[in-house]
Amino acid sequence: MKVRFLNSLLLLVVATVIVGCAHSRTVGNQPNAAEVIHAVSDLSHEFSFYADQRFHKQYLPNHKGVTNWCNLYNFDFSNANLLLLFDCNERIGYKQKDVEVINEFLSDGGGVVIFGTKEGQAQNQLLESFGATFSNMSEGALTVSDRIASNKIEGHVQSTLEFSQPKKWEVLIADENNKAAMALKKVGKGNLLVASRGLAGSHPSARDSINKELWRMLLPEIAGAKAVDSNKTFKGSGIDKLEYLDDYGTFKLSYNDYLKPYAEAMVDVYKRSFPHIEKRMGVPLSPGMASHITLLATGGGGFSSGKVVALAVWWGGFPKKEDGMIEFLTHESVHSWVLPYPEVWNEPIATYVGNLVMMDMGHEEEAKRRIKKTIERGLKYDPTMEIYDINGHSNSSDNELDNAAKNNIHWGKTYWIFEQLRKENPDIIADYFKKKRFYTANNKINQYDMNNTVAVLSMAIGRDLFGWCNQYGLSVDKHKAEIKMEL
Repeated sequence: MKVRFLNSLLLLVVATVIVGCAHSRTVGNQPNAAEVIHAVSDLSHEFSFYADQRFHKQYLPNHKGVTNWCNLYNFDFSNANLLLLFDCNERIGYKQKDVEVINEFLSDGGGVVIFGTKEGQAQNQLLESFGATFSNMSEGALTVSDRIASNKIEGHVQSTLEFSQPKKWEVLIADENNKAAMALKKVGKGNLLVASRGLAGSHPSARDSINKELWRMLLPEIAGAKAVDSNKTFKGSGIDKLEYLDDYGTFKLSYNDYLKPYAEAMVDVYKRSFPHIEKRMGVPLSPGMASHITLLATGGGGFSSGKVVALAVWWGGFPKKEDGMIEFLTHESVHSWVLPYPEVWNEPIATYVGNLVMMDMGHEEEAKRRIKKTIERGLKYDPTMEIYDINGHSNSSDNELDNAAKNNIHWGKTYWIFEQLRKENPDIIADYFKKKRFYTANNKINQYDMNNTVAVLSMAIGRDLFGWCNQYGLSVDKHKAEIKMEL
């Protein structure tokens, strides 16, 4: 009986040791990784297309993910267990309320991932409140801790961390000088993971899923201290939930508290630009198009979905400089103007109209410089403009262009074509869009392709342009155009 008891006791001790060892290999000594992750990606402090669900697509494909566009401190984190903070623009920083809600989320068991670089002032200011900051660049090869030793680290030189209390942090990735590029810390019931920005993807296409296995292993453990209910509502805070929605009659402007200081300047430049855009386009906006303007916390990138036009508040040095913003907001507005049939040269023609509006608003010298520079990009690969079509393809040349060169042709040739036509008719853009609006409304077409485009352009200029366009590499056929020319 005594032997049986001792054997049972020994088995119990061994089992306890095994379980204890297994638990020590999880972040923050949590017994289990999260089976269900409800992740929140913050876009309110720095917008990027990547942060808008691309990270989630790469590293959390079987879990739920939402985005936050509003004040972070207003977000409902009750059914979330992971917060992703990719970046923060130094012009706005994190408010004290943001820091408090992040700490509350961690105390409640939530997991937080903060990415950073040594140049990222606002991210480093937030990290200082947790006793860390990115201050240097890595040297030599990156090494990993035993716990993640099975993972090969992709990415070369990384920003490295300094800690005010190093013993409170577990270093997961370090350089040859033992400077951390990724580390974690227990905060309240939750887990804080800090990582150099270069250790995860960043491309808007989500094609760069570096360290995929590492992130897919770590993230469930980071979120593992807080259970969420997959049967309960888990929603993001999108554009429709922004704290401010100002009505200006012809359009509404939405933004959060972080971007409130820039709202007045944006309204001013938009109101002044709009009449010039409409004159250059020759037709009014279709009902409902570009009726909602929203502000993005970024200096680069925006979008138009027809109704909604999203503008980067610091584009081109705005609000100190306005020429770049005039071009940019015109570009995004034109995307709404051309619907329901996008242009074959959708991006370059939108910016080209922006350059014309710049001229109308007193920035002629800069606008001409931009037009000239764009055309030169195309002439570099096609000096006569006769070899390639607007997509950089050729039936007469065996010289296959790379994607960058094709893009230069796409932009350069588009600009060149309209500059040639504008010499003949200074109002060619307005006349073109008038004809397009009329003929697409009165003709059932399957696709607004280059053949239809040249048919409309011909009517706008008053002569058949098919021969001229073929001479300059566009490969068009009037007989394939669904819109028939009426000259």
